Amino acid sequence: FSLMAARDLSTITTPPPNRYPIESHVIRFSEETIRDAISYEIQRGGQIFFIHNRVENIKEVAGMIQRLVPDAKIGIGHGQMEGKKLEQLMLRFMNGEFDVLVSTTIVESGLDVPNANTIFINNA
Repeated sequence: FSLMAARDLSTITTPPPNRYPIESHVIRFSEETIRDAISYEIQRGGQIFFIHNRVENIKEVAGMIQRLVPDAKIGIGHGQMEGKKLEQLMLRFMNGEFDVLVSTTIVESGLDVPNANTIFINNA
């Protein structure tokens, strides 16, 4: 509404019904924690964001996740990708074609994936 100049500001004052509280944990890097959380989320039909903000070795991080959770379907996305390819990747993730999206902070630009309930931020 504010972008259309219909209102100065829009606010959401109540959470959606049946919403669980957010749990945040700051921990040291742990392959065991990553494996357990990804496995749990996949088992319940959810998806995972894994934010790694270094394009230079993002494929190695995705490989590590694949080694930890061999059954996981993993996609890789970053801002240096061609625009069309990045858009297709995001749409595929939103459609549930893979379980884990390993990406840079490019996803903070407004991607809404209701099925993604877990996010790891590597070296936050």
